[in-house]
Amino acid sequence: MIKLSPRLQIVYDMIPHCETVADVGCDHGYLSIALLENGVAKKVIPMDVNKGPLSKARENIQAAGFEAQADLRLSDGLAKLSGDEADVICICGMGGALIARIIRAGLQVAKSASCLVIEPQSEYYELRSFLMDAGFVIDDEDLISEENKIYPIIKLHYESDNAKRLSYSSAQLEYGPVIIEKAPQLLHTLLDKNESEYSSIINKLENGGVPSTEATMARCQELKEKLEIITQIKNSL
Repeated sequence: MIKLSPRLQIVYDMIPHCETVADVGCDHGYLSIALLENGVAKKVIPMDVNKGPLSKARENIQAAGFEAQADLRLSDGLAKLSGDEADVICICGMGGALIARIIRAGLQVAKSASCLVIEPQSEYYELRSFLMDAGFVIDDEDLISEENKIYPIIKLHYESDNAKRLSYSSAQLEYGPVIIEKAPQLLHTLLDKNESEYSSIINKLENGGVPSTEATMARCQELKEKLEIITQIKNSL
């Protein structure tokens, strides 16, 4: 049996039993193998933009005996996936801006899936903002700590009914509506870490001899707004 990293285990746990899962940015194919081993998916479509990881995934899937159930594709994002081919689409282990670009470029394919499970490693506010504007609704979220960094894992679906779409606050876009509601210990850790980091940067920009320019003033204002969000969340927990 394949052993997943704690990060991929949370991704795995969010995937419902279904016919087909597309794994975008499949790396070595471990998630696809675990889904097939445990009968969560009957078929997987591991996809990667690079030949190296896709070749390694093919080797691992063949060694696990699931070659017949895996349709590996060299693909830039969702480019080689057609609508309704996958019940679930996973996009993990990349920056939020890249995930947004992938979904935007293959928007109709993403909308056709019953759900998406994504694991961004940066630009969380921008990614959630894009998803909200595109009509996606967040169903579940969790946090994972890996190599001293804390990442969100997000499960969502496209909502065609405008009346059922949700509007998220700045705090929810930054830290996640479900994560704030669950208030796991890792959220407290993340808030404290970011509060310390932002305060330190502001102090250096304002009192560390850094020339006061329009750019530094804008950066200070941005960080102060982020600190206000942290205070707002802490007061609500």
